[in-house]
Amino acid sequence: MKDLIDLVQIVTKTKLRAVELIGDSWEGTSKLQEFYDLVTEGRFADDEEAAEYFYGKTKSYPGYQKLRKTLKDRLVNSLFVIDLKQSSYNDRQKAYYEAYKEWAAAKILFGKNARTAAAGLGRKLLKIARKFEFTELMVDISHTLRLYYGTIEGDEKKYQQYNEEFKTYEQLWIAENRAEEFFINLSIGFINSKATKAEFKERAVAYYNQIKDSLEKYDSYQLHLCGRLIEVSIHTSVNEYEETLDVCGRAIAFFQQKSFVAGVPLQVFLYQKFICLVQLRRFEEAKEAAKACLPHLDEGSFNWFKVYELYFLLYTHSGQYAHANDILNRVMAHPKFEDLPVNVQETWKISEAYLYFLECTGHLTVHEAEEQKARNFRLSRFLNEMEVFSKDKQGMNIAILIIELLLGIAQEKYGQLIDRVEAVEKYRSRYLREEGVERANHFLRMLLQIPKNAFRREEALAKAREDQLALEAIPIEMANQTFEIEVIPYEKLWEITLEVLPE
Repeated sequence: MKDLIDLVQIVTKTKLRAVELIGDSWEGTSKLQEFYDLVTEGRFADDEEAAEYFYGKTKSYPGYQKLRKTLKDRLVNSLFVIDLKQSSYNDRQKAYYEAYKEWAAAKILFGKNARTAAAGLGRKLLKIARKFEFTELMVDISHTLRLYYGTIEGDEKKYQQYNEEFKTYEQLWIAENRAEEFFINLSIGFINSKATKAEFKERAVAYYNQIKDSLEKYDSYQLHLCGRLIEVSIHTSVNEYEETLDVCGRAIAFFQQKSFVAGVPLQVFLYQKFICLVQLRRFEEAKEAAKACLPHLDEGSFNWFKVYELYFLLYTHSGQYAHANDILNRVMAHPKFEDLPVNVQETWKISEAYLYFLECTGHLTVHEAEEQKARNFRLSRFLNEMEVFSKDKQGMNIAILIIELLLGIAQEKYGQLIDRVEAVEKYRSRYLREEGVERANHFLRMLLQIPKNAFRREEALAKAREDQLALEAIPIEMANQTFEIEVIPYEKLWEITLEVLPE
């Protein structure tokens, strides 16, 4: 069902009519239209529900499979009627869709022996591909034209021209793919884990050294996107924020000088700049980076949600909790929120839990319309929903464990907290001994002093003093930790927690 949902979000009814979904001769047309409408409305969670609705059968029922295949085929066909006049597309995006659509047509023409028309289309598209740096398309077109002029037309001059172009583009394409592979190798371990991975710095340095010459040789869009991201990884893997800012500045300058709007690289490096400035507590500069980044994003896109994750942290770290609450409400009410990967949804649910703690302690006043939502928050349900990050022991599971303790203290569930002390101590001792989680280690030790000292403020404060000083000696901007795990600075959480304890 996810594939159909993705397609209907892209394809409009106008496009469907253009490929004659409505009014064709297939006997199931009305049912097909109803299926499309219901998927668009979000009626079905999965194929089992859809098959039950239409046929009273399971999803393997042949009638449902035929209906499903027909709809999917029509949706895919409709992608060739993309409206390139939409204002949300920049010039490069429009050129990308148009070029690949027309190259598909040219390949069909070559296959049907309409070679003269196909070659003319290929020559036109090669100019567009060069301008917008579509390297893979440049390779494919020059390879096809080389074959055409060498074996069909027998044109020695043009054969040599496209042969040389093909060899040049092929070498560039190999360099781009090598850089992309290295970047993926570095990225894959961070998707469902936010733990700091200091050992990645050595790998990132090794990868960067292997592509450094190519970066100096080529001005390629894709090569420099992946290459500079690898260079960024050298520093982000150990949270070297100033060094990361330097790489981002050079990357932004490189892509701004392109003859077209390089939307994706600009948003990527502005986002990285945003992260660094938040962690360095340079909040006003961070807001400027965010403002520069957002125009390159489509609302509801994956990266749009990621930028607002960081906006949320900017406000929680600067004490502007009402603004953070506004962002959370906007994001979680967005119609595309449920389509996000589970790990991204969990990040926002963790953020929601921290705002609920602020509500419980009187540090965030919610609007009257939100009061019912606040009352509906259940810690047990929240913990059960953490399918991905509950396994991220040195990453986001730290934030989950901390909010569990904070809410227990705020809601005076003292018996439950006392029962958790031993388990939390074992967790802390096992997972929080390394450099990248020092702040979390000290803060958990501070929180554990509260149940250990019968929830009395002065006793807990005195016993936690050593860890409090150690925490303050490692400010966030100097800590070698993943920035997401500290939703609200630990120093502020400690201050709030002490306020709710009995004298």
